Amino acid sequence: PVVAAVHGSLVGGALAGMMHADFVVAEAGSTFEHGNLPRGVCPLGMLSRTFAAAVGRSVALDIYLRDSKLDAPTALAAGLVHEVCPGVGAAKRRATSIAEGLGRRAALAAVAMRPRLPV
Repeated sequence: PVVAAVHGSLVGGALAGMMHADFVVAEAGSTFEHGNLPRGVCPLGMLSRTFAAAVGRSVALDIYLRDSKLDAPTALAAGLVHEVCPGVGAAKRRATSIAEGLGRRAALAAVAMRPRLPV
């Protein structure tokens, strides 16, 4: 699994990259913006699909067509991020903690499954 800690303005490619993470922790001041239509550029990284899948068609269209921004609490409510932390350091620490926990679980699962796997 890929765990991301994000902060600042995530626009276009930055948002597309974030969308490929399995778990996202955002700093409370982060903003999220599609950002392609007003600049006349084509979305990269399957952003139009991954973004709409995460937040729903209605929210995605509003952000895309009106060039709206989501703040971190709204992104959390919309399902774009999984957690919001009060600062960059807190977001990094939380993302690291989540990644470490996932890593331990994955290792335990691999050990438990090993005797059951064909050699």
